Amino acid sequence: MRYITPENVIRGRLGDHSKPQWDAAVLCFRSYEGSGLLIEAFDAQPLGYKVLWGMDEIPGRSLAHEFAIGVARVGVIACCLWGGPQTAILVEELAHLGVRHIIGIGAAGSIAADLPRGTQIVAASALVTDGTSRVYTDETEVYVASGIYAAIQQTECERPWRLRSVRAATIDAIYRETDVLIRCLAEQGAQVVNMEVTPLYAASAVCGVDSVWIGHVSDCLVNREWEPWDNLEQMTVQSAEIGLDILSALLC
Repeated sequence: MRYITPENVIRGRLGDHSKPQWDAAVLCFRSYEGSGLLIEAFDAQPLGYKVLWGMDEIPGRSLAHEFAIGVARVGVIACCLWGGPQTAILVEELAHLGVRHIIGIGAAGSIAADLPRGTQIVAASALVTDGTSRVYTDETEVYVASGIYAAIQQTECERPWRLRSVRAATIDAIYRETDVLIRCLAEQGAQVVNMEVTPLYAASAVCGVDSVWIGHVSDCLVNREWEPWDNLEQMTVQSAEIGLDILSALLC
């Protein structure tokens, strides 16, 4: 028995509002400004009320949006910033709402010399290096949903863009990204790090949702040097365009 369930929590949260009917969802693992670029690219419209845990609506700042692809409806959730626990909560609640596909769009730090800033990437797999994911799996590595990955490969043949497939690792504490930790992750085969890929895949597998994380290399942690994030706007727009192509392939 679980003490708290998505069904009970969402029912109490929605009150008189209708339950969103989303076939897919986009989780924007970006700041409000970065999320805004994604929302604009999707031409998504504000839903106007709170749907998901921690995604509070305030005047002039909506976090839940939606748009249509044919007859399918897609929810777009802004500002999914805070790592494993938040990611798992959102996956659990979206699964309860009937979402079948989740695309996470974000940014990652490269720990491989051949992955420079601006590289558009898809996480083919992720090492289980965070605390949240260990609640969902005993495995040491989790993987992108095979159906979505196949759709990406087919879509790539029809589009000018290419995604580099990478192995990710999830870090719980951004200010503890030491050279020792990064070297250890690289020795395990990780090429990029961020705060959400592994729990996204681990929670999705348990909840019966197909998910994929795509995005771009925003900064580099290579040879004990940090090349910081800046001028990410065009990278974000390109990630959004790729995400829209993938969604169209899945839903049309």
